[in-house]
Amino acid sequence: MAVDFENDIILLTCASGKQCSRLIPLLYGKWKKLRLAAHSAASEERLKAQYPEATVVRADMSRPDDARRILSGVTAVLHIGPSLHAHETELGYTMIDAAREEAKHGVFKHFVYSSVLHPQLRKLMNHDAKRYVEEYLIESGLNYTIIQPSHILDPFPVQQLLQQQSPVFTARFDPNTTFSFTVLQDLAEAIAKIFEEREKHYLAQYTACSTGPTSYVQVVDALSKEIGKPIQIVRKEYFDATEELLKAVVGTAEGLPQSTRDAVHRLVLYYNFYGIKGNTNVLEWLIGRKTTSVEDWVHQKVLECQRS
Repeated sequence: MAVDFENDIILLTCASGKQCSRLIPLLYGKWKKLRLAAHSAASEERLKAQYPEATVVRADMSRPDDARRILSGVTAVLHIGPSLHAHETELGYTMIDAAREEAKHGVFKHFVYSSVLHPQLRKLMNHDAKRYVEEYLIESGLNYTIIQPSHILDPFPVQQLLQQQSPVFTARFDPNTTFSFTVLQDLAEAIAKIFEEREKHYLAQYTACSTGPTSYVQVVDALSKEIGKPIQIVRKEYFDATEELLKAVVGTAEGLPQSTRDAVHRLVLYYNFYGIKGNTNVLEWLIGRKTTSVEDWVHQKVLECQRS
């Protein structure tokens, strides 16, 4: 059955987060009934101001009633679990259960889950949490698509480095460790296509890497060449790095559940030794073009910063 851009309701969870920052502009206006879910009042107001033609709903996905409410009448959902949440697995279960009810009694057709590259890496608690959600979704009876982004490149602090007379990049872990980065624009195009082609992507699992194995040393070098200025790299001490990462990802390092702290501590240790690596072929097939290289991303990011 063809998608109906006029009447199908598309729900995005964690709509104020980084993944949706590039996705919403691709969907907004094309899908006439776009529903954006936010957790906080500040996020709700910001989304309403940015996207006045969308429906913005505030909800706590840990509450079954809220999950059913935001999924009411929905045709397809992109579920993004909140980063490093102590109960991310349970939130995923709650959303899947609500989608199953909507599939029985409503018009629900497609559950798209943004997971993570290599959820089988059990040393990483945030990966393991998503592994359980994937299993639950696979066994749910729903038509699903699982997309697995890797380490996101976009938070790399280009603007901050451009503003420094003698730029210094502060690494939270070994900058020589390699990652296959995911660029948010590439990921957004893939998800938009999954929504538009719907049935073609039922029961699929897609890795979503934009680059081959690349270190932060190479990212810094690419930016240095782009701006014609050397950039120094300084590595933070381990506990300082974990506190900084908690503030960057969760918003605070105070009053957090121990499980969240444990997840970040393990993540930094893992990144020091292993990184996260994958292949670009699947994402290139999904978006119908070459994925974005580090050099191209850096060039575009510098242009954006200069225009702002």
